[in-house]
Parts: sequence; structure tokens; C-alpha cells
Amino acid sequence: MKNIIIMLTLMFSLTSLTSCEKETILAGQDIPTEIKSYASTHFPDCSISKAIRENSEKDEMYEISLSCNCKLEFNKQRNIIDIDCTSKLPDSVIPGTILSYANSNYPGNYIIGWEIQGSNQHVDLNNGVTLVFNMQGDFLHISD
Repeated sequence: MKNIIIMLTLMFSLTSLTSCEKETILAGQDIPTEIKSYASTHFPDCSISKAIRENSEKDEMYEISLSCNCKLEFNKQRNIIDIDCTSKLPDSVIPGTILSYANSNYPGNYIIGWEIQGSNQHVDLNNGVTLVFNMQGDFLHISD
């Protein structure tokens, strides 16, 4: 019985190790050019303080931390998929129709987060409200 428990524990451990994500901290010269360009274009007053490449069995992602308390995530194709800040996001990172909707319907608030989730875009406002839009920028609903 003891041998069975040991074997099951060993098998579980090996399975866990092979299915884990692998994170690599990137040095400045190893950060893809597209990502550095995006950060410097839209966040010119911020510098990259940490860059991580995450590899899993299914996907690859880049997680970038900026000196201005913003985090950026990029997919395998190095396209932005998530932006989270503690302050207002630059207007240049928000699709125009979404920015117009938020400014018109929430004039006293501002956007602090934007993310692509599945086939929708989610926008977080500084008042805690999350707005959901389709990929064309049409408002769908307020998220719970």
C-alpha cells in the first residue's frame, strides 16, 4: 500500500512539472522590438521595469511592468491584449468608439484598464464599473 502511495505521488509530481508554465525574465535587449515600441509610444514617461515571457504548452505571453504602475500583456503575436494601470490610461491605447462611449456616458470617470477576453473587450473605469464591448467597439453591457 505504501508503494502505491509513493508511486501515485511521484506520478502526480512529474505530471505537475511537465504541465507548468515556464517564466523567463527578459533582459532589456531580449524584449521584442514591437513591445518596446508600443510601450515607448503610448507610455513615453514610463520605462520598462520588468519583462517576463511566459511559455505554456498552449501559448506564449509577455507580461511587462512599467515604472508608472502599469502592466501590459501581449500575446504570442506580440499584440496587446491587456492593460492595467493605477491611473488613467492614455487615450491612444483605447479604441475610439469605446473611448467616446466612456467619455459620453461616464464623464466624471476615466479608464484604468482594458482587456480582450474571448471575442469581447472589457474596460475598467476608476469607479469600479466594467463595461463590455464587442470587437467592433459596440457597447454590450455592464459586467457584474
